Amino acid sequence: MNESSPAQSTSSTHQLATKRQPSLPKSELEQLRPHVVNLIGGKFSSSGAFATTKKDVDAIFATHLPAFAAEQGGVVPVVFYAHGGLVDEQAGLRIAATQVDWWKSNGVYPIHFVWETSLAGAITSAVGDWAQGRRGWLDEAKDRVLELAARFGQGQAIWGQMKRSAEAASAGDGGARYVAEALGAYCIAHPGTISVHAVGHSAGSIFHSFFLPAALRAGVPAVETLSLLAPAVRTDVFEKQLMPLVGHGVESLALFTMTEKLERDDTCLGAYGKSLLYLVRASFEPEEFSPILGLEECLRANPVLTKLFGLSGASGSPGVGGAADIVWSKTTTGPLASRSTSTSHGGFDNDIPTMDSVARRVTGSSRIQSFPITRDLGDQLWPAPGPTAPRPAGTHHALCVGINAYPGGDALYGCVADAEAWAAQLAAAGFAVRTLLDAEATRQNILLGLLDLVASSVVGDVLVFQYAGHGTYVDDLDGDEAEAGNAEKKYDEALCPVDFREGNLIIDDDLGEIFDQLPDGVSLTAFFDSCHSGDGQRRLQLQPAEVADLSAASAPHGRRARFIIPDEQTSKNYRAKRGTPARAGKRALAREVLFSACKPTEVAYETGGHGDFTVAASLLVVPSANRLTNGEFLAKVREAFSSQPRQNPDFNGPRAAKSRVFLAPLGGAGAAAEMAGVVAAAGIPDAITALLDAAAASGGGASGGGASGAASGVGSGGPVAPAGAGSGALAGSREADAAARALAAAAFLRAAADFIDG
Repeated sequence: MNESSPAQSTSSTHQLATKRQPSLPKSELEQLRPHVVNLIGGKFSSSGAFATTKKDVDAIFATHLPAFAAEQGGVVPVVFYAHGGLVDEQAGLRIAATQVDWWKSNGVYPIHFVWETSLAGAITSAVGDWAQGRRGWLDEAKDRVLELAARFGQGQAIWGQMKRSAEAASAGDGGARYVAEALGAYCIAHPGTISVHAVGHSAGSIFHSFFLPAALRAGVPAVETLSLLAPAVRTDVFEKQLMPLVGHGVESLALFTMTEKLERDDTCLGAYGKSLLYLVRASFEPEEFSPILGLEECLRANPVLTKLFGLSGASGSPGVGGAADIVWSKTTTGPLASRSTSTSHGGFDNDIPTMDSVARRVTGSSRIQSFPITRDLGDQLWPAPGPTAPRPAGTHHALCVGINAYPGGDALYGCVADAEAWAAQLAAAGFAVRTLLDAEATRQNILLGLLDLVASSVVGDVLVFQYAGHGTYVDDLDGDEAEAGNAEKKYDEALCPVDFREGNLIIDDDLGEIFDQLPDGVSLTAFFDSCHSGDGQRRLQLQPAEVADLSAASAPHGRRARFIIPDEQTSKNYRAKRGTPARAGKRALAREVLFSACKPTEVAYETGGHGDFTVAASLLVVPSANRLTNGEFLAKVREAFSSQPRQNPDFNGPRAAKSRVFLAPLGGAGAAAEMAGVVAAAGIPDAITALLDAAAASGGGASGGGASGAASGVGSGGPVAPAGAGSGALAGSREADAAARALAAAAFLRAAADFIDG
């Protein structure tokens, strides 16, 4: 019963591991020593294929650079190159091996920072299972699922560690700081003999955001040119670290990046339908959808950056009158130093027009040795996903979560037994069940397990998500709980995974983002045996002393409240993990339904080793499924609490969903009745009802609101006839027509609601 979670699965991750580049021969590595500084975690690397020491850096400035300068004569350009985050040590060394002789042939002395980011392999390992392509519906929805998988999984941890390494390299005893100080000392001792230049590709822009200020502080008189290729640095970091230096230390800035259209035409991970920068923006920063410097739409949305780059024209138009240059790919005409033809995020450092333009800026000459033709490694970074077998429609799947083993004094005693009880009853009703118990029930595993449940579903499926554990509330960080005219402080409701004290809470917004990915025609029912169950209200008023009294029972059979008042440290950890997210906007019209253990002004209890709600509700699953409506099921559960007024189970979801058949597939007579109730409640005129009839008659091809209110297709244009254990599917043309009409009506109403609410 207890299956491994998506976060724990490794088989397909191994299949998707990036291809390791063959090692360079030792003789080639030694030839790179005067031009490579190898870092790991910001410090000099003492392991791997290429080690760097302080003596190696000293030799660059004491021996190798002076010798090259003596050969060239005049002022010698020195370029500091920082590669992107997608490469491992060997790939970084190969970039240096490709470029060193070319730079030298143009009279430039190159120094490459190889900082062992290996982001491609790390991302693939983190979301490799999701890159397989889980379903066949809308591409945009598939992209959103991958973004959520990356964000709920290890995306932020991987990206955050890489950013910390970039910053640490130029701070304290970091290796890049040692280089900056050695460079500064050289400039002071040999004034007017070299000019300093920098090139940063992708995450290399983050590296240079800290290296260049350190170099200027160390005595470097100026950075003559800075070329950023498809920069992945956040716009606020750029504005703080580099923008003040433009014209005041960084004499010339040029940004090479793709137009918005090409960014959206790019792919990564073999499944994600946009460039890596979009995945970074949506998944890797604490603040979801953080503006990224390399994205055209982020540049144009920022008045300060619009002015800096002179962006007054249409998309892809060259900047005019700005203090910095922008070169859009593709640009094949105009000044020779302003051309680029890369059509992939990872391709800029292999693109001949781009690299030639950078070289012309560095040398100040249009007559250069052109960049050598190299093999584009972009396709090797993201392996193509393997084929996946389609799931049959009409299947029943459930995820059951129970947590007793909270650390410290937060332990509960009945939640694991609750999850096992729900799992047994759901299995008897024909569900395939996965459980996450105690230590398995981390925030990452719960969210990825729920996302897997939703993202793998197809029309006709019936899904269940059950949770037993503590509930709590946290400060609303994105303002989506604010109400006009209400000055009361607002909170997000939250579930408490086993690791919640580290700030890893699951808020109602997280659940909403996943539930919004439900394909049309999929039913999802949730059962929460906890306080603060995600009903949309925030009026539970309890004092810490009251909760302490309610939770004081030490024996397993004592009466305990499943509620936590968050302490200051937990709240601080939560805010640090979340950052300051932008307001996400309105949810699509909810389709999921939730049975909660209590009303929002009450507390959920456990007694005698089980949750009171679970004892009453779980045993009703088998006799109620496909027989009673949701409203009738709720009434039976409440009957069990008639002698215990302290706790009143509740129903949350679309009002008309109470008439939906409990744990039955969407469609058929039940859905038609539900839609009729919605039409009547909303006062939909007969003319619109006629339109719904016409839509159903044409095959149900109406459009519905997706995760962001965008229109999405409904079904495959044919009748829905789910199959599987306990599906209760109706046969015959009349029932099929009713099902198609119901789906068309639901889609129409969702789209209409989104339009009316604006």
